[in-house]
Amino acid sequence: MNNYQSALMDKPSITLSYCAICGVPANNDHHVVPRSQGGADGPVITLCGGGCSGHHGMAHEHTLHFRYITCWQYLKTDKPVKYEVALEMEGWQVLWA
Repeated sequence: MNNYQSALMDKPSITLSYCAICGVPANNDHHVVPRSQGGADGPVITLCGGGCSGHHGMAHEHTLHFRYITCWQYLKTDKPVKYEVALEMEGWQVLWA
């Protein structure tokens, strides 16, 4: 787990019956910090899709990023971007809650 991921571990989860990005019905909880990197007990966000589809797929493809600054925010990118680069980009939006 890197410093960026570590800083997110105590943030609240967003578990809904709909996607926190687009609002369509969903039941797939995405681990903000991957379980494989120590995030099993960290926050999750409900997203549409699964595997490589929908917003869940975008998160795993690194074209959807999450940060927490007083609330959860997201950023969509046209191509895969490393998290530390995404943090410096403009266009972050507040998640549905």
